[in-house]
Amino acid sequence: MRQLPVRIAISFEFLCVHLFYSSFGLPPISFSNLVLSGHQSIQASESIRKEYDRKCDQLRHQFAKDVSAQVIDKTRAVVKDLHSRIIVALHAVDSISKRIEKMRDDELQPQLVEMIQGLIRMWKAMLECHHAQYITISLAYHAKTSTGTHLGDAQRQIMTQLQDEIECFGLSFADWVNSHTSYVESLNGWMQNCIWQPQEQRSKRRRAFSPPRVLAPSIFVLCRDWSFGIKALPSEELRDAIKAFLYDLHNSIRQQQGEEEMQKPQRKLDLDNNGGESDYKDDDDEEKSDGKSSNLSCIHGSLAKVLDQLTKFSEASLKMCEDIRQKNETARIAYSKYWSSRAQGTCN
Repeated sequence: MRQLPVRIAISFEFLCVHLFYSSFGLPPISFSNLVLSGHQSIQASESIRKEYDRKCDQLRHQFAKDVSAQVIDKTRAVVKDLHSRIIVALHAVDSISKRIEKMRDDELQPQLVEMIQGLIRMWKAMLECHHAQYITISLAYHAKTSTGTHLGDAQRQIMTQLQDEIECFGLSFADWVNSHTSYVESLNGWMQNCIWQPQEQRSKRRRAFSPPRVLAPSIFVLCRDWSFGIKALPSEELRDAIKAFLYDLHNSIRQQQGEEEMQKPQRKLDLDNNGGESDYKDDDDEEKSDGKSSNLSCIHGSLAKVLDQLTKFSEASLKMCEDIRQKNETARIAYSKYWSSRAQGTCN
């Protein structure tokens, strides 16, 4: 018996995706229940089909062995009953598949478009913010003071706090990229499962099937472009810039701590020789100021690279979302025109 002609291959993977999707404030329950119902119907159909195949083999064996007509009629009646149950199950699965397609196109797709529009607004604001930060830190370098004021523990505490904040930011950014990528690829993967491929196509080793852009519902185009776009974002460049900045911060803090430890014995000796007053100044202070200026210059350069990469990442993310929105709208119009022309052709 041939495989079940189900137009939508339902998977539990999408249940997890849709539950994740609910974190954006969108109701997942009705769709998830419908997917679960379809999955259970497929399982029931498969169980009936296996029993049907077994009884068909048994009937052929009985014919070959020339058993009594009474036994053959009894087996044939069971086969006919199983066949009727399979037809009913197929109609139920097909009905659920059509309902899922309708919810996919009428509910999920508009919500994804709304999400893309929200991301466009977010990335516009982020681009403006990070660009302003980059300009500010670049101007601050040229306007920096050369007094070389010694901040000691206060400066080290500020640097340590900055290091902790940047580490937290780097981890949060990596988690966000991974979650975003996983979510989009799960959606796109489920869309691929929504396409029924003939057995001969599935047996060949080819790249994943995707419907023609002009003939596909726009949600297929949206998810595919989103999946491709998110992989092209310069996230690795930003991660590398954050790591380099943390490395420079760590080295600066460690160097400052080492210098202060080395200076403690000399300062104590100066205090003892001068009756409690230190003359640890001039050349030593000037050398220390030069070292501090070099460290701050290195840190400034690393921070400027982080802000530059943040600006580029925001710009790339904004362009990606705008392209997705534009191509989705183009696909929606083309798909609508295609079915309108087919409907007119049918009427004629």
